[in-house]
Amino acid sequence: MSMHEYVVRQQGGLWGVWLGDRLLSGQPSQMEALGLAEALAGAAAARGEHAKILVGDLDGEPIEFWASQPIQPTTEMA
Repeated sequence: MSMHEYVVRQQGGLWGVWLGDRLLSGQPSQMEALGLAEALAGAAAARGEHAKILVGDLDGEPIEFWASQPIQPTTEMA
């Protein structure tokens, strides 16, 4: 199963949300970009896909911020 890695990093004055080498969105603040990345990772998990968010730090190395596992169906007994 593939892993969706959403990367949040600053480039050209905007905070971008990247998936691989594709820029998905540019946001004016890190918090807005992180919120979008969380929503995208949550949607991937809801579809049964693995996802994680990496945030670029000041020296350019990404820090894993959040990871999501696919939602497992549960059975409830009445």
